[in-house]
Amino acid sequence: MRQPLFLEKVANKMKSRIWQATVAVTAVAVSSLIIWGQTNSTRAPLDVTDYKIAAEVLPDTNTLKVTADVTVIPLQETRTLALELNGSLKVESVTRSRGIPAASTVSMTTAQSQSAQVNAVSKNAPAKMAVPAKQAAGTGAAVVTFVQDQVGVGELGPSVRIDLGEFVPANTPVTLRFTYSGALVTAEGGPLLNKRLAGVASDHGYLFYAARWFPFHDYASDRATSDITLTVPAGWAAAGYSDTPVVANGKNYHFVQNKPGLIGSIAFGKYNTKSLHYGDYELNFLTRPGSDAVVPHFGETIGKALEYYTRQFGRPEAGNKLNIVEIDDESLEYYSGQGIMFLANTVFDRGDRAGVEDRIQREVAFQWWGLTVGLKSFDDAWISQGLAEWSAIQLRESTASPAELYNLQRETLEKALTFEQTASIARAPANLDDQSTAYQYIMYAKGAFAYRLLRETLGKPKFDQLLHRFLEDYRGKNASIDDFEKLTSKVAGDNLRYFFARWVEGTGVPEFQVDYLIIRTKSGKFVTRGTVKQNYDNLRLPVDIMLRAEGENENKKVTLKIEDSSEDFNIETNGKPLEVVVDPDYKVLHISDDLRVSAIARRGIELFKDGKYAEAQQQFEAALKLDRSNSWIYYHLGVLYLEQRNYDLAIDNFKATLTGTLRPDWLQVWANIKMGNAYDAKGDRTRAVAAYKRAQDTDDNYDNALDAAKKYLATPYDPKEKAATAAR
Repeated sequence: MRQPLFLEKVANKMKSRIWQATVAVTAVAVSSLIIWGQTNSTRAPLDVTDYKIAAEVLPDTNTLKVTADVTVIPLQETRTLALELNGSLKVESVTRSRGIPAASTVSMTTAQSQSAQVNAVSKNAPAKMAVPAKQAAGTGAAVVTFVQDQVGVGELGPSVRIDLGEFVPANTPVTLRFTYSGALVTAEGGPLLNKRLAGVASDHGYLFYAARWFPFHDYASDRATSDITLTVPAGWAAAGYSDTPVVANGKNYHFVQNKPGLIGSIAFGKYNTKSLHYGDYELNFLTRPGSDAVVPHFGETIGKALEYYTRQFGRPEAGNKLNIVEIDDESLEYYSGQGIMFLANTVFDRGDRAGVEDRIQREVAFQWWGLTVGLKSFDDAWISQGLAEWSAIQLRESTASPAELYNLQRETLEKALTFEQTASIARAPANLDDQSTAYQYIMYAKGAFAYRLLRETLGKPKFDQLLHRFLEDYRGKNASIDDFEKLTSKVAGDNLRYFFARWVEGTGVPEFQVDYLIIRTKSGKFVTRGTVKQNYDNLRLPVDIMLRAEGENENKKVTLKIEDSSEDFNIETNGKPLEVVVDPDYKVLHISDDLRVSAIARRGIELFKDGKYAEAQQQFEAALKLDRSNSWIYYHLGVLYLEQRNYDLAIDNFKATLTGTLRPDWLQVWANIKMGNAYDAKGDRTRAVAAYKRAQDTDDNYDNALDAAKKYLATPYDPKEKAATAAR
């Protein structure tokens, strides 16, 4: 998912589409279509500046009824406009602020036929001939007409195309009143095929900005002010962002956004409400029955993230209040709008299990990156999505133990490499489906790692200064990757074009090789002299190397500034040198034989998560051919067999896990727990108990492992229950 806001390709990717509508034909409407074709083969650039919306929720029919006054400024002279609108909402009328009613929508088949007839006649007319727009009787005002696309006719979702009936000069505000309604039950009409972003159910509902429940333009970048009144059934609560205190007058809730932003993310329903305070922040939870137990844990996770990001970057535009709303599983698991976060029911069910806290931390960071600082286009998603993930990683690093930090950095590097050759960070939004695993790994994992590289290049003080300045310089504005690059060069005091060309716009990563010799000195010490080589010119990165030597405290680490393809080093130790390790802490995006194996296994993990077990098994087995001692791969192969209820093969692979490399360390405790699960599933309680006790003996509580072992010692594992931990 393009978390939090980005759920489809930008408009300049749009393929030509067939326009269709399904009502009676009027001569005026046909005329307007001809004018559209003659004057506007591409969409006129425009800026939507303001919305005044009155919306009513009708849960008995799952319906949303809306009247929206939309103020638009064309950036060039035009008489035609196009705005996107969710296809489940049917437009009844479009009028100018002067109140002239719109004509009916028009059947495209008939319109094309009549258009052809008019064009045939016009061949004998002067070349500049245009069909004049009719005027409303007695008013002197041009008639506004419109055509609404049907669902499924284009890859971007339906649009409403409007003929204003007259040419409007550039930079002249136009206010259009739309009236429309429709049932919001399925994903149909929205940007995603299988996830609804706007829904009205019998007891709750939600409207995401990304759902296009109001007419808008230039997804994720056209900021506007708004005044929204939402009418809900008696006894329902509603939540959304407002610059001013939300006014609840009976069934009506009033949300005002005086500063331009990405508006209109609102939730409503029969909710249990609870307010928590964490530092300066107020967290308002709206949850469904049965979910109250995890609110304190989520509140602590969110509160810590808000305070950390505030210290690091400054305050978010949404201020010190955040709404957290539980929604159904028909939608996305996580979604954010300004001042509001939506979490699916399944997230509340998982509670504090692995992965949930990480995702919530990223979601909180979108209040800064993507909402406080917006995007000039979705091609600039890296400065939102990648930066949000990096912010969450920084937060986890700030409290991690040395072992946790090692595992976190290694995991991020593996994910960054898994689909690295598929597309660059800069091209991923245009080239890949943002719902795909490849996009997620490139934008979030490699995207985050690029910020790590930038921190290593600039040094932490300048990097922190950069992010603070970026937030303040572009607060309430839209930025691009190009803007970020220029600011980076300014803060660095150096031209960083080489960095962005290599890591943001390009693909490919270096592979390091080390050649060295060991010299024994007359004093009995050892000197290791060597050269680090890599396969790229103009790398210009600081790279750590560690010399492991015999004796306590004899490991020596030095940092090399690798400008081109090689750099020499010279390290003296008292103990005999054992090996030289390049980038021991995984600070640099690079490839090695070991990391190649991990990248293949990562693909297997993603296939397993998607339920593609045969393909996942192939990836795991391919990785094992390259490294027969890799415990991490055996473990995930065992988890796959356990899921398939092939318990004997699962046990064999968990045993192989315990006799392999055991990297990372948590494999020992979890391989024993999973082995115990497999024995329990076979009915062999004696061996299951022995495995759980071995897990307890490790005293490793990674991902609440000791709690899981205690649970299964008390109650045998049931194959029908949810897994106690996720693949990592």
